[in-house]
Amino acid sequence: MQENYVGEVMYYTFPEFEQHKEIVHAFSSREGGVSNGFFARMNMGVRTEDARENILENYEIFCETIGVDVRNVVIAPLSHEANIRNVTMQDAGSGLLRDYCCENTDGFLTNEPEVVLTATFADCVPLFYYDPKQKVVGIAHSGWRGTVKEIAAVMVQRMCDDYGSRPEDILVGIGPSIGMCCFEVDEDVFYEFADLTYLEDGWYFEKEDGKFEIDLWRVIWATLTNAGVPGENISVSGICTCCNRSKLFSHRATKGRRGTMAGMIMLRP
Repeated sequence: MQENYVGEVMYYTFPEFEQHKEIVHAFSSREGGVSNGFFARMNMGVRTEDARENILENYEIFCETIGVDVRNVVIAPLSHEANIRNVTMQDAGSGLLRDYCCENTDGFLTNEPEVVLTATFADCVPLFYYDPKQKVVGIAHSGWRGTVKEIAAVMVQRMCDDYGSRPEDILVGIGPSIGMCCFEVDEDVFYEFADLTYLEDGWYFEKEDGKFEIDLWRVIWATLTNAGVPGENISVSGICTCCNRSKLFSHRATKGRRGTMAGMIMLRP
């Protein structure tokens, strides 16, 4: 991903997605914004204990920076599962400026312009989707549980079932999240991943103390290609949130004392 600077705000984009001028997408950093303390500064966590006025101002700043309407943001509480919802302009503003349109939602899809699909992250994996043929966009939050439940592939299947997409046309961006270097798990979690029989070598490293380091990016890549998305259609940021805590929020690095980043994607009108 590339870093973009507008004033004090820094955000990330995928060069492969930026070739398509009919969409807007971005992943926020800590830089910019008005929050203080361990929320500093661009905290986008609507359910954090940060001051409500700070969170709203951060959204206004960020949305203006990337050129989307804050009134059209759609966000929902996460379930850390693989729950997907299709949304429209009728849902605009929900979760930020009015009540949530839905609960326990880990991914959004839409084919309507100007709907700003939004999800928040602080180590979990952001997944950005775009089908340039059917003009469908999506965003998903892939925590380790969602990754095991193959949310990456569930999104692809929903795009095909609900919008007529074909896997070979879908572009996917795997955004900044905790890398294999920092994602250490116990044996019980490891064996949940091991049930994904299509995984090839290199997705984990067993340590001498019996713990495992897992490469979520490689697992998600395999899940997507197993679902029919060509490998050349998948972009991986390679940015570890835990290693880059000066620029990005990391739940693991701070033991939960942190804000969150936001991923956004929208079809232009």
